[in-house]
Amino acid sequence: MADVGTKLREARARRKLSLQEVEAETKIRARYLQAIENEEWDQLPEDTYTRAFIRTYGRSLGLDGERLAEEHRRSRGAARPGERLPRVDPRPRPVARDRRRGRRGISSRAVAVAVTALVVAALLAIGLSTGGGSDEQGKSPAPPAQKGPRVGQAVPLR
Repeated sequence: MADVGTKLREARARRKLSLQEVEAETKIRARYLQAIENEEWDQLPEDTYTRAFIRTYGRSLGLDGERLAEEHRRSRGAARPGERLPRVDPRPRPVARDRRRGRRGISSRAVAVAVTALVVAALLAIGLSTGGGSDEQGKSPAPPAQKGPRVGQAVPLR
């Protein structure tokens, strides 16, 4: 029984395709295709990528890519996706606070409160310095003369 790389090389030769043509069709780099054909597995990325490359390469040549990838997995003794997952602690880890300030700085909330207080104080100071709405004798100024009817007053019809 021929190896995966040999099967792929022979199928490519039967179709009279160059590695560059297969590279253009599959978007797999020619150096990886060459490594698969020569079964130089250490020249390829992780096993998951290698199996995906074999699957895609096989399909592009009209072969059963799934079967070839599975054959490669069995011959290499590699795990199926999900078989050897690292142990993960299910408890969530606490999120680290941002310590970029160095010293204890003033919080943005305290700055906002201080700015608001200063604005209110400035507005009050401006209002008091302009007379505060009363004249020198302590009386309210006379209301402005109105032209036309007051609100709610009946308007005579002509």
